[in-house]
Amino acid sequence: MICTPISYQSKTSAQTFSNFLKHTRTENQLSQEDLCCLLREKSCLFDALDAITISRWERGVNIPSLAKQAEIVEIFGSELFDIYRQDKSFVSEGLASINLFDSSVERSEHPYYRNKPYRVEFIDNHHDNFLTLLQLSLVYESNPRLCLNNCQLSQPFFLGLSLVVAFSFGEQIVGHCLFCRTHAKVALEFMNDEVDLFEVISHNSESSPDTLMVFSSFGVTPHIENYMMSVYLNEMALCRSIKYLSFSICDESLKRKLSQFKLPIFKIRTLENNHRTIKNYSFFASRTEVMANRNLLKLSVIPSAKSQTIDPIFFMQLETNI
Repeated sequence: MICTPISYQSKTSAQTFSNFLKHTRTENQLSQEDLCCLLREKSCLFDALDAITISRWERGVNIPSLAKQAEIVEIFGSELFDIYRQDKSFVSEGLASINLFDSSVERSEHPYYRNKPYRVEFIDNHHDNFLTLLQLSLVYESNPRLCLNNCQLSQPFFLGLSLVVAFSFGEQIVGHCLFCRTHAKVALEFMNDEVDLFEVISHNSESSPDTLMVFSSFGVTPHIENYMMSVYLNEMALCRSIKYLSFSICDESLKRKLSQFKLPIFKIRTLENNHRTIKNYSFFASRTEVMANRNLLKLSVIPSAKSQTIDPIFFMQLETNI
């Protein structure tokens, strides 16, 4: 099937999908009835579909759910990320979720952070403070399964870890995320306590890892928390070889957020940490499920850079370039 990228200027989300559908159908020389038959053949989601509904979708009278949109777009070899990152209103909605300069945002009650500009930086393993920042993120998560012994600390497997940190005035840490690329089989084994962290990270060096696994994701305000999530979601969206998104976390706040995003819990395990009982939550979602989740898709279209300062000028530039 042919699917040529096209640009949409100042369209609503409904118009964006409608234009995509009509453009793609025409490009593939399909009538609305032909498209209806094709979709019914490809997916059981469209068993009751008729040509009248196709017409209504193309005219923007209504649009299908994101789950159905994801199926349609994938049938033609594309993804929702590809069309919605060109939708100015949709990207603006994502930017609003991380824009701490919105006048309607309540001031942070954090003891040392008052909604000031912050700097986001990707910390590679050659960074002078890499080990210190890594240990701080692991301590925050309080997940005993993320402990590293001295032998492992000397291993080059750090190349497999991605650590992103948000710094505020005075180099105060106001957010971080820790994740890596691995294989689905290994991620599932880790969530079932069959392999350790070293095994998960070391599989990054093998060819074509297909899973992005998140170990920790935190922000002192909801906006910074959203920004941290947007970093790895955008990385996943940009890399077509990543087919799954997984989390193995003990942070109750992140667990609640993922649950609010309607991401189903894969497994809950009870762990002992310093004579204290804690819960370890695992989430596992396919790429299609991520793309069909409006909250996750909205964060994935936010562009990120290896190092950037979040301030009003940054948002003005993004708005201009969308």
